[in-house]
Amino acid sequence: MDKPLPVPQDGERMLFVRFSSLGDVVLAMKEAKALKDRFPGIELWWLCCDEYSELVTSQPYVDGVVGWDRSEGRMSVFKLIDRIKGMKFRWLFSCQDNDRTALVSLLSRIPFRIGGHRLFGFAFHASQEEAWEVWGGKTRPAKSLYGDPKRSEALRSILGDRRVVMCILGTSKPYKNWLVDHWILMLSKLPHGLTAVLTGSGPEETRMANLVEEAVGPQRVINLADRLDLMDLIALSEMSSCAVGGDTGPLHMAREAGIPCVGLFAIKDPAQCSHEGPNLTSVISPLAVDDYEPLKVDPDQQRVMRAIDPDVVLSLTVKAALRE
Repeated sequence: MDKPLPVPQDGERMLFVRFSSLGDVVLAMKEAKALKDRFPGIELWWLCCDEYSELVTSQPYVDGVVGWDRSEGRMSVFKLIDRIKGMKFRWLFSCQDNDRTALVSLLSRIPFRIGGHRLFGFAFHASQEEAWEVWGGKTRPAKSLYGDPKRSEALRSILGDRRVVMCILGTSKPYKNWLVDHWILMLSKLPHGLTAVLTGSGPEETRMANLVEEAVGPQRVINLADRLDLMDLIALSEMSSCAVGGDTGPLHMAREAGIPCVGLFAIKDPAQCSHEGPNLTSVISPLAVDDYEPLKVDPDQQRVMRAIDPDVVLSLTVKAALRE
């Protein structure tokens, strides 16, 4: 810390920085909410990519959003900095460690800047840990992601009063995906008091959902693959008894919405990917590796996830969904 750090005062503006990706934006919400809980009188603005603006704006602890259209090219960061300069921020709090964030911090002329960078640490006055030590510590919110009641109402017309399990079928990488056959085996044994809601996006995940629906039957599952946007996923999370899926952004969303989650992992320590917390039960593959790097070049990219037993997942999912 290169100069004494004051305590944020009511009415002061803070720019919270986490512009990508989906999972990381969602994970940063607990930090943003912790700041607003600690300093309810500050004006908290969030710098994020345009595609996450609606998601961030909808959160009750966020007062405003500074959107960034990165499709305009690398030089667009300087247009962004010019906008920030005119917004009279007194604080910058960064949860993103990259060169562009350091550049924004250095050139924005914001008086007090919290964050870090492996090479350009001088762009910040204090780390997050140092700031929280000065401010008296933080409490991790049990819930940091909130949905739109209108979206919940629309989903309720589809789901009715069923007790549902949110099933996150796909991930961004094949070596993080659980196999379709395993989903079918697990969901075919789901107790009749529970209904599986299948989620996913894009052609491959839609194909997976269609195969599951055909095998398990429409009486046991509701197929919403490729029909939900981010705001719908939050609403579904809040309405679900639990969620189950691999290492992907929607699982983070369900966790931050405060529901019990069952995570399926190909790595030995999910905490290294920020998967941890009291509402997460981790199912680690018997063939789990230390990190994902070797799986990226494995000729059989689903080898590790294939080893996760559907009956184990079923037992933990039912326990999570039927909790009292």
